[in-house]
Amino acid sequence: MNREFSVFKSSLRSIHNWILLSGAALGLGVYLPTLISLSATVVVSGMSHLILNSLLIALAVRQLRRHRKSVQEISIEDQWLGSGLILGGLAIFYFYYPAVTPQSLSCMIILVGGVLSYQGLPFLRQQWAAIALLMLSLHPNLERVARHLWSIVAHPQALSKWMAWGGGELLKVIGQPVSIQEQFIVLPAGTVEVASGCDGFEMSFVMLMTALIMGIVFRVRSRMMLALIAIGISLALVMNVCRIAVMVLAAVYWGKDAFEFWHGTVGGQIFSGILFTIYYYATQPLLNAQK
Repeated sequence: MNREFSVFKSSLRSIHNWILLSGAALGLGVYLPTLISLSATVVVSGMSHLILNSLLIALAVRQLRRHRKSVQEISIEDQWLGSGLILGGLAIFYFYYPAVTPQSLSCMIILVGGVLSYQGLPFLRQQWAAIALLMLSLHPNLERVARHLWSIVAHPQALSKWMAWGGGELLKVIGQPVSIQEQFIVLPAGTVEVASGCDGFEMSFVMLMTALIMGIVFRVRSRMMLALIAIGISLALVMNVCRIAVMVLAAVYWGKDAFEFWHGTVGGQIFSGILFTIYYYATQPLLNAQK
């Protein structure tokens, strides 16, 4: 114990090590409690975001342990570049505190700087996927970030309008006299709006993350990974169209209790269970071929 303490004490004579320690102290001592508390309160399709973050961290650690190497001599350029990134992350954290997104961004920068300083650029290039997973796990609400990115490339109501059109067409197939006005589904007995929370984006995000996790666990190639993602998002949107049709029928004909059931947690979990079951059987041939 005394020997380890003496080694730690001697290492603090280096400015570079002090910078590393400052970045680690801020990440673990200041931001980690915020990350845990916020992730635990964010629910994505009935699942706490903390569970998703834990899965990402577990996968990243699994990848890094599989390819771990002993610490080698790091070039002075990598050390100072990493130190510069850590100092930049610390500055962002200080100037934008207590905003959560800048905090997570600063910790991502500190993480990259720490890896670069401690393991060097070759390790960063080799293990970029695992490090990217760790960076993703540092945000308490990735679904919100994904929705903001989606709003950059598409109108915020675009997906709601598509879902209203799909749900209306499905209702027409079963003989309902439906008309569609943007994100509104109109029947003679009433009108239902497909709001942003019911546009299928959240479940599509969950299927995207599920496909990424499955691809990493089974170590599939990039083309197979894209296929898993495409199948997951497609099935999520199709199942959401079916759910919208059921909720419209419940809202217009079956009463408030029926609508609350299918719109609430229980109804959502029923559709999620059906979705994951179909996804499992749809992807098994691909995964078996990969093996």
